Amino acid sequence: MAKPDEETRTAAKSRIAELKATRDKAHEEAEKAKTAADEAMWQDIAAELDAKTALQLDVVEVTGFSRDHVLKRTKPYRQG
Repeated sequence: MAKPDEETRTAAKSRIAELKATRDKAHEEAEKAKTAADEAMWQDIAAELDAKTALQLDVVEVTGFSRDHVLKRTKPYRQG
């Protein structure tokens, strides 16, 4: 099979660059959504702990995270 000429290759490279940019943007948006979801979850868990409707042990049991991880992630959102 013959190799593509320079013009064909240049056009293909341009399309591939657009595909990569679209993918990169989707990955960036997904990462932002994950970060926002994590922050919302930890804020809400901190509120549950502050309201004394749940114990840290309950959070560990339900989420599967360690007590240390729960403490670190909720601490910025805890009241007093």
